[in-house]
Amino acid sequence: MTTDRTTRRKRWLQGGALGLLVVAAATVIGYRAPAADQPKNGQWIPVQAAPLVHQIGLVGKIEPQKTITLTAPFDGNVRAVLVEQGQRVESGQTLVQMDPALLEIQLRDALSAQLKARRTVQELQDWSNSQQVARSRRSLRAVEMSVGNNERKLRESQTLFQRGIIARGELDDLQQQLQTQRLDLAAAQGDLQQALDQGKGEYRQIADMELTNTTVKYEALRTLLEGKNVLAPFAGIVVPAPGATSPPGSTTTSSGPVQNGSRVTQGQVLFGLANIEQLKIVSKVSELDINQLHQGQSVEILGDGFDGVRLDGAVDIVSSLALPSDAPGGSAQFPVTLSVPKLSKEQLQRVRLGMSARLSIITYRNERAIVLPPAALQHVDNGLVVEYREAVDQPVKRVAVTTGQATPEGVEVFGLQPGFVRLLE
Repeated sequence: MTTDRTTRRKRWLQGGALGLLVVAAATVIGYRAPAADQPKNGQWIPVQAAPLVHQIGLVGKIEPQKTITLTAPFDGNVRAVLVEQGQRVESGQTLVQMDPALLEIQLRDALSAQLKARRTVQELQDWSNSQQVARSRRSLRAVEMSVGNNERKLRESQTLFQRGIIARGELDDLQQQLQTQRLDLAAAQGDLQQALDQGKGEYRQIADMELTNTTVKYEALRTLLEGKNVLAPFAGIVVPAPGATSPPGSTTTSSGPVQNGSRVTQGQVLFGLANIEQLKIVSKVSELDINQLHQGQSVEILGDGFDGVRLDGAVDIVSSLALPSDAPGGSAQFPVTLSVPKLSKEQLQRVRLGMSARLSIITYRNERAIVLPPAALQHVDNGLVVEYREAVDQPVKRVAVTTGQATPEGVEVFGLQPGFVRLLE
């Protein structure tokens, strides 16, 4: 009985001693393990690549990319005005109809002059067979025949005179008449040559130029007549024409919109047309941010007037000239123009000219940027380095890096891969 109690006591003491050894070993191991993962100088943090985007927020106004002025195509009366200011029109839509009555009269006169000039040129092309040349030839032939007859009579009269049959006076009369006819012959030859010359040289050149002038005038009037209906060259909105004035010498005024039956002169302003197929946004940028902008930067466009519609644009023009300012000592403002791609029909139903827009201009983007706290950077003679390892069980390396953009979280660095870096205390 006593022997069994002694044996159980010895076993209990041995088990207790073994338990104390296990606890002591666990305590030692637990104490040393953190020392291997936690260096005495700083801590290790993980770093991963993430998108880095810098933006500038602006406010602008939606405007048309261009606004053209539509003018009267020719002198005449307005037959019908089919649109009103502020109305949206489609490309090719008729805006104004002109009365072409006066222009049609001028067109017929020009056509008549053209036909006459063409007939003259055609006559000169076959001028040697023209009526004028034929008359000159007939006149010359008649004079030649008269001269030939008188020469024959003179020879006969000289023979009769030598025989004493006729008197001296009759012979002298024949000689004088022949001399006159020879002068007429020279004149007829000159007339024929002059008539032939009218079909070439300067006469032909003048006729060709007259035909060209009449043809150009006719075609110009015909082109004007084809524009009797003023059409919209693109989809847009009818707006008042800026600075509308009447042409010099015109008795009409353009102080108000053109009405049906109004008398207008060629070139008189009718109204303006703002292009809505291509829009732009004009904004102002402070001198502190102007150097961060350049052509081609992407822009996100939002607005209260077209809530729910997100537009994508791009920086188009960055002015190098500051806007005039009356505030002395204030920050200079520079105008910036942003282009908006062609909108869909659904977007055009929401976006209207003159609406305000909120702009977010992306000045910098890096889809795989690595940003480190400043405490991770160590300055050395050759630049900057960081203590880096790919994983917690990998050896430590010193990696040279270069810095990029600054952020609230730290500094962007280049030359480093995702992994772990050590922060210095």
